[in-house]
Amino acid sequence: MHRIVAEHFLKEPVVVIRFALKNLERWRKQGVECEDFQVWKDLLAGPSQHVIDALTDGGEDAIRLRQSSPFAGLIPEETRRRILVSAE
Repeated sequence: MHRIVAEHFLKEPVVVIRFALKNLERWRKQGVECEDFQVWKDLLAGPSQHVIDALTDGGEDAIRLRQSSPFAGLIPEETRRRILVSAE
């Protein structure tokens, strides 16, 4: 799923960054917070390659970080369902 987010990021990084930051801000206002949100903010403010690495790396840290992904809602629901069904 996050590989598709990475593809979107490569095509339209500014749009994807704005989307992710809006999610993080909305969650903060709702009182939802976790330390990984700050990690994402730092990644989104840094070099693009760091974001791509976080989205595609198979290591434990990247996998854990993706559990609190600020990209929720970026992929249309129909596409998301199709991916989930094909993974079963």
